[in-house]
Parts: sequence; structure tokens; C-alpha cells
Amino acid sequence: MNDQQPADTVPVEGTIVQAAPKTAPAAGASAIVLRADQDEFDHKQLSTLALISPGLAQAPRGHLAMFFHYCVRTGLDPFARQIYMIGRKNWKAAEDNNEPAMTWTIQTGIDGFRTVAHRAAAKAGESISYEDTVFYDAEGRAHDVWLSKAYPAAVKVTVLRGQSRFPFIAKWDEFAPTYYDAKNSTYVVAKMWRTMPAHMLRKCAEAGSLRMAAPQDLSGVYADEEMEHVDAEAVAGVAEDAAQRLRAAAGLEDGEQDGGTADEPAEDPADKKERAERKPAPKKRTKPRQQPEPEPDQAEEAPAARRRAAPRKRTAPDKDRAAS
Repeated sequence: MNDQQPADTVPVEGTIVQAAPKTAPAAGASAIVLRADQDEFDHKQLSTLALISPGLAQAPRGHLAMFFHYCVRTGLDPFARQIYMIGRKNWKAAEDNNEPAMTWTIQTGIDGFRTVAHRAAAKAGESISYEDTVFYDAEGRAHDVWLSKAYPAAVKVTVLRGQSRFPFIAKWDEFAPTYYDAKNSTYVVAKMWRTMPAHMLRKCAEAGSLRMAAPQDLSGVYADEEMEHVDAEAVAGVAEDAAQRLRAAAGLEDGEQDGGTADEPAEDPADKKERAERKPAPKKRTKPRQQPEPEPDQAEEAPAARRRAAPRKRTAPDKDRAAS
């Protein structure tokens, strides 16, 4: 998107120079500034970018070439953190082998958006201006200024370029990032969005409106605030991965929460309810009735003295009876 540079223009540190007639860099120029005679990052530039964004060390060469193209096209300086490329784990890759393991996004701040849009308009002999921002509450009522402590439901920003209007409405539910708070076992809104909700949502609306006003220069570039909900989803994915590893370490399989295994599909709630209705109600458990103990044998129950025959009564001898 850069303005055409004269042939005798010398690269200056902190600026991006679009391709022009090749000239040798001036003495004393920075070793990392993008030069007019290069078509990709050199080794020193890549080493510096890796220090700014460590994830770039694993970026494929094709993605780095695309990043270089965006730097030249927008005129933003990657070494001044005006534009950068962010890599995120692609959670779709776990289900589809054709999906890449990482996705790469070109991002910039809202100031970078404004710079690119104003340059594009100036190049076309036009100017960029704005209509008043409109805030909307949950009932759809419009507000010129947001004074409520509640979150705005939506914000509309309209960019004017030449004779054209480019309105964009950003909804809170679509952009506000939420993170899982393990301490309170609930999802909470990100800190900056809690403290400055109207300001953060307005920047998303402005970025969308500026992209509509300068599509040739901002297509494929996203503002940081637009991507925060994606980062929140990535955090949730990391937490889910950690939970799965813990379940695997404990000998549990995915899906055991419903009584199944990882190889078995989850049971449909409607089928589960129908099966529960067909199942007879469990019988009430009663205490088992005690069986009467068999009566013990009377012979065994009698004492040993009674089991023996009673001794016969001794009688006097015959001679004693005769004497009597």
C-alpha cells in the first residue's frame, strides 16, 4: 500500500520501503531494516523477529514470505511491533488430518489500522473521517456516550472515505473474550474487557469499519482486540488437553463420564431417557427374614447326669430282713 518511493530514496530505520529500483543501502543504515533490493527476510532479520515473537522460529518459510509481503504492502514496521504474525494451535487438526497443526494470523494494533487506511485514502486523493460512535444497550436503545456499568450490547462505528460510508457493528457476544476461572468454577470476561468494555468493543468496530474502507490494504490483517476471543478459545483448548492427559494418566478413557468408553459413541440424551423409562423400577430391598433355628435334640440338650440311667435303690441283704 506504500506510496511509490523515488529511485534515489534511502531506506531509513523504522520504515518499510516498497520494491523500487535496486540501490545499495546507505552507510550507517540499520542491519535489520527492510531494503528495497530484498524479497524476503534475511537471516539477521529473522533472528530479530524471533526475539520479538519467539513463535516465529517455528513458522514455515511460506508463512514468513507472506508476512514479508504484508509488511511491504501495509508499510508497517515489524521491528517496531507495528505489525506481527501470531501462530496458534489449530484444534481442528485433531479431527482432520488435512488441517495444518498451526494457523498464522497477521495482526496489528488499532493505530496500525488507522495509519494504513489514511495512507490508502491519501494516495487516492481522499480523506478518512468518522461519524459519531453509537453504543447500544441490551434493549437496543442507542447512546451517544456509554455511562452504564453494564457491558454494552453492541457498538457501531462508521468510517467516511470520500463520498462513501462504511458502518460496522461489533456485538459484545461475538468479540468479548471469556476465560475459565478454575478458582470460582465459572467463565469470566478478560480483565481489560471488564475494566474498559466500551473502549475495547469500539476498537473492534473501528477495525472492521476501516477494513471495509481500505480492503485492498487491510484485507487479511486483524486488530489485536478482534483476535482476543480466539486466544481465549486456545486457552480453553490447552486446558482440555491437560484434562485429557490427566484422565489418561489416571487410567480413565474419554467418555467414561457417561459410563461408556472412548471407542463407544456418546449416548443420545433422548435415547437415555427412553431407556430409563422402559426400565422397571427397582424393588425395595427388605431385610432378609431370619429362618428359625432347628430345635436342638433333647437328648443332647439334657445334662450328662440326666442322660445316665438313675441308680437302682439298694436293698438290705436277706439276712438283715430276716432278723428284722
